Amino acid sequence: MTPLDTMDTAASVSGARLAARLDRLPVISPHIAWISVLAINLALEYYDNALFAYVLPSIAESTGLSLPQLGTVGSAFFVGMVVGALAGGRLSDRFGRRQVLIWATVVYSAGALATAFATSFEAMLFARFITGLGVQAATSVLLVYVAEMFPSKTRGRFASVLTTGFVVVAPLVAFLALVAIPNGGPDTWRHLFIIGSAGLVIAPIARFVLPESVRWQISRGRYDEAESLVVELETIALRRGPLPEPAVVPDAPLEKKSLREVLANPKVIRVLAVVGIGYFGSTLGYYLFGNWALYSLIEGLGYDEGKAYRIQLVWNVVYCVTPLVALVLMDRVERKTLIFGGAIVSAIPLVLLGVSTQSWVVTAAGGAAAITTGLVINVYYAYIPEAMPAQGRGIGTGIVIGIGRAGGAVSGVLGAALFGRWSIDGVMIAAAICYIVFSAVVLLFGPRTTQRSLEGVAVEEVKG
Repeated sequence: MTPLDTMDTAASVSGARLAARLDRLPVISPHIAWISVLAINLALEYYDNALFAYVLPSIAESTGLSLPQLGTVGSAFFVGMVVGALAGGRLSDRFGRRQVLIWATVVYSAGALATAFATSFEAMLFARFITGLGVQAATSVLLVYVAEMFPSKTRGRFASVLTTGFVVVAPLVAFLALVAIPNGGPDTWRHLFIIGSAGLVIAPIARFVLPESVRWQISRGRYDEAESLVVELETIALRRGPLPEPAVVPDAPLEKKSLREVLANPKVIRVLAVVGIGYFGSTLGYYLFGNWALYSLIEGLGYDEGKAYRIQLVWNVVYCVTPLVALVLMDRVERKTLIFGGAIVSAIPLVLLGVSTQSWVVTAAGGAAAITTGLVINVYYAYIPEAMPAQGRGIGTGIVIGIGRAGGAVSGVLGAALFGRWSIDGVMIAAAICYIVFSAVVLLFGPRTTQRSLEGVAVEEVKG
């Protein structure tokens, strides 16, 4: 063994030990501060996405945009999300998680502000593309940050806490749609989008509160910076008592590799394909339910708009239970098993929603579907970055998220075709089938990640 080989091996072991020391920490105050900032960030991202769907009629009335133009504007957001997922992941592997998260937050906030002041089709198209780009870049990096910086035994629970941002925003936007939009002036929708630019305030706070990912620093050979942060966290943790010995994975692939080297590994491609296929199907099913449910209530079941909005408000309020369910299950059940189990359970209320005409059944089934479909997506948020290769976790997560967003785009065309042929029955039954079939691929071929160090998952993938 040459001196250089010896040095590389020592650095690898040192990096693996740092990662293990990070994993052994109990939940401490910095974790709470980090997850709070991240949850607020995710809430603002979701706010913009959900708001646009509700204010579409107001935008049409205020700007005079035609239905085809509005459809193109909506698609621009999804195109921006796909680009943002890939760009954000790639840039975060190169420049760091924190840096890209902060600038992505600035980008989507600027996009929300641009949406508020857009008066033409071209301006609206650009604003929605930029918003989508920033939103998805931030989301992809944010998920990677949680996977890399929170202890392995509680990582799933922190991912559940992260989605409380959805819980707060979903009923808020539904309430605004029910109250503020009908009773406000023609430019009320513009004021609501200005609220969505609050990320311009969150970005500098994130810069101050969030440290750079220790695992990213290790991958770039910045051992001194990683060591300094780990020691700081250990000092806080030791005030509560002694820490267990770190469970080091010495063979973990932590060294920096080029994107070409990462993607040249057939085992990496296999994991990307398996997780990407599963997430595509779940996202397709999720958007078939989420984007077509309100339309189906009005056009399929003949409910008036007031009743349809009230039912959807109930669904959004009931959805608040989802993170609590995830909090209980995420670190107790293997992720891929929970994804498949959640898909099976989701199929029941989705089918009921499709075939039932009684109002109470529709309300109950939709509420149950909101919880269970949300649970599956919640689990994916933890699972995707955990399953990705260490040297390309950012771009790998971005690729899978981008594939999922393609499922969201497909849901528009597919949902319209299904509704035109079979009404609400076809849409909801198709959503149920998507959940079951695609999640089975993850169950059969996906890696195990629950309560396991990211390094342990990576070694198993390389050897498998």
